[in-house]
Amino acid sequence: MILEQNILPFFEWLPGAALDWLKAVAVLLVTALVVGALFSVIRYGIAGFLTPFYRAVERGIGNLTSLSFARTWAIARLTIKESIRRRVLFVFALFMVLLLFAGWFLDPNSEDPAKLYMSFVMGATAILVLLLSLFLSSFSLPTDFKTKTIYSVVTKPVRSSELVFGRVLGIGLIGTVILVLMGVTSYLFVTNGLQHTHLLTEKEDLTLVSLEAGTTADDPQRIVFRGETRLTNGHKHPVAVLADGTVSVGMVNGHTHLITQEKSGDQTRYTVHASQGTLQARVPVYAKLGFRGANGLDTDKGINVGHEWEYRSYIGGSTKLSEGSYEEAAVFAFDGIHEGMFPKDQFQKGLPLEMTLGVFRTHKGNIEKRVTGSLAVRNPVTGLRLEVMTFSTEEFITKALTIPWTFEGTPQIIQRRGRTPIGSAYAFPDDETVRKEKNNPQFTEHREFDFYKDIVADGRFEIWLQCIDNQQYIGVAQADLYLRANDGSVELNFIKGYFGIWMQMLVVISFGVLFSTFLSGAVAMISTVGMMIAGFSKAFMIEIGLNKVLGGGPFESFYRLIIQQNMVVDLPTSFSTSFIKAADKVFGLFLTLIGQAVPPLSEYAVYDTAVVAGFNIPAGWLLNHSVMTLAYAIPLFIVAYLILSNREVAK
Repeated sequence: MILEQNILPFFEWLPGAALDWLKAVAVLLVTALVVGALFSVIRYGIAGFLTPFYRAVERGIGNLTSLSFARTWAIARLTIKESIRRRVLFVFALFMVLLLFAGWFLDPNSEDPAKLYMSFVMGATAILVLLLSLFLSSFSLPTDFKTKTIYSVVTKPVRSSELVFGRVLGIGLIGTVILVLMGVTSYLFVTNGLQHTHLLTEKEDLTLVSLEAGTTADDPQRIVFRGETRLTNGHKHPVAVLADGTVSVGMVNGHTHLITQEKSGDQTRYTVHASQGTLQARVPVYAKLGFRGANGLDTDKGINVGHEWEYRSYIGGSTKLSEGSYEEAAVFAFDGIHEGMFPKDQFQKGLPLEMTLGVFRTHKGNIEKRVTGSLAVRNPVTGLRLEVMTFSTEEFITKALTIPWTFEGTPQIIQRRGRTPIGSAYAFPDDETVRKEKNNPQFTEHREFDFYKDIVADGRFEIWLQCIDNQQYIGVAQADLYLRANDGSVELNFIKGYFGIWMQMLVVISFGVLFSTFLSGAVAMISTVGMMIAGFSKAFMIEIGLNKVLGGGPFESFYRLIIQQNMVVDLPTSFSTSFIKAADKVFGLFLTLIGQAVPPLSEYAVYDTAVVAGFNIPAGWLLNHSVMTLAYAIPLFIVAYLILSNREVAK
């Protein structure tokens, strides 16, 4: 799963986010007070504006803080009834039709059918629910004004704040019910679509294995039969039957099967049960990524091979090292690792590791041959480094490996060094410790090493990734390599993914109701669509506003199109160039303010990405985005109330 920007832990994120939110709300309230004071001056004059202005502020605070649940629920019920009369359940019927036809086009024979099915149901649900929210919220109040029903409502003892909150609550409940129905239907559709079994018969599919050298006939782990299951959903599973009756099934397309056998005389009947592990909720343990250059010094980034997308940095393959030259490496520094997190009795084979790497070839060579890399582990305190395995990798193919708990190897004591900002070298942890360990007989002689005793120090250890093939490169990012802890609940993770869609829906409803308080239905819908486009491209808007985009701002880019000038060539120094750049700066300030104000709807897409890729959604993400959703919904509710309370119909 690609995470271009790390999501901070909740308690690290909250202080800065809360401070920014308080600043924004303070600016909003001050602006509202200034505008209200100006209107009071215009209406009552300078001499008499203070008393009505004070009463209006007092009334506004009372309306916002003294909401009646009964009246708010009455408005919400009215909104729900109106929505049902508008046939909103047709959206769910449309979703069911999409699922029925999707069964014809989604190919269960693909390499990763789980990702295909999940991406379809998550994408279809998000689009339909957001469109439903957009339509209902944008046309709710304008329809009331058009049909005059708003006049019968405001004659009752209903506050404007209750009217706005009731609309948001009613539309939110309608969207929530439909989202729940879609979620349940989607989960059943995915699980039923991915479930399958295979046939396995002893005579046709399994071959008797002769007694291998070094094994005995009474060895319970001796392989007796070897073969494959029958073809189903475009794949087969390798099968090995052991002497003790255990049937080992290889993993294909991210899943495996449980096979049981039943003997009747000389005949053996094998039963292949439903697939296991098709849907996953991996719990990754990430590390801090650094790089070791050819000069032997640590750097923040590796080699740039010329890709425009700089998400990954690359390390080069080993060459004939000259004096003072070192092998390049990507160093993943883990912290907080202890035996209780990965107990040996539960992870019997070793420490589970998964990685998805990039590959860059400077020459084709044998194009069918994969690029070879190596993994080593290092104790960050003693400097002890041991190579544990070599592997072959393809670009963007997830590879699962296991670091054994005990291993033999040639020990190396390697110091890590970096550079300070002024260019002088520094070492860590210290040179004296490394010198002592180099003279330590237990490390200089060949022996068996234990992972927790010799490699892990105070919960910290390092994994060094290197490229072995000459003149080839392996690209890595921080999220590309991780330790895989116990998987989370697939069902709970599915619910978390739909909760991400629900938060997006709430933001869209809040904006739609806000725009509907002072715009017609069509214009409110267009304005909400504009907000959604800005929210999904928030990061790009801010980059344009800060003039960090290649080719300059919008005016400069348009000028380059007219004169057919390349983006990387500087414009000639002239008055027109200076004027265009100045206009871009002014427009950039405005665009930056808009970009900071709109909600980051693209951040909610991380839930879809995690569920589709089979990663567990941490609780910290839910806390961050739940608080962020409320941080937008509350000010939008206040602004909507202020606008509606000052409309003539609300007086």
